[in-house]
Amino acid sequence: MSTTSAEPTVIPKLTEATLEVFETMAFTTLTPQEALTDKPQPTASVMGAVRFLGSLSGTVSFYAADDAACQIAGLLLGIPPEEADDQTADAVGEITNMIAGTFRAKMAQGGETLMITTPTVTRGTDFTSQHFNVVSRWLCPFQMGERTVFVELILQAA
Repeated sequence: MSTTSAEPTVIPKLTEATLEVFETMAFTTLTPQEALTDKPQPTASVMGAVRFLGSLSGTVSFYAADDAACQIAGLLLGIPPEEADDQTADAVGEITNMIAGTFRAKMAQGGETLMITTPTVTRGTDFTSQHFNVVSRWLCPFQMGERTVFVELILQAA
C-alpha cells in the first residue's frame, strides 16, 4: 500500500485499535471524534510515541494532559487517579505501545508488514515533536469523559 492511498484504511484501524485498548485495558469507553489533518500538535503534558517500519513507515503518538494521564494510570493500575501522578509516564508509554501493537496487528490482517519500536515518553509543558519526510498526518481526538486525548498518526516516506 502506498502512503498516499493509506488514509481510507489506516484511520479506521487506528480508531478501532485505540477503542479496543481502552475498553480492554483501561475499562473505559472513549468516544471518537473526526480525524483532523493540518492541525498543530495538541497541547499536552505527556506524549508517548512508537515508531513503525516496514511496508509503511511512521509514528503513532498519544497525547494527554496531566489530569487525563493520571486517570489513565489509575485505570490501568486500579488506583485512584490522585495517587497515580508518579505513574503517568509509564502508563502513557504502555497505552501508546498497546495502541501501536493493536494497530500493527490490524494492518497485518490487510497484508501490511510492520515492526514497532519500544515507546518513548516525553513529559513537560513546552515541547513539540518534529518529524521528517512526512507524507500524511492525522490527529484523532477521543473524548474520555470530560477530557480529550489525542492519537496522532504520521506516515513518512520510506
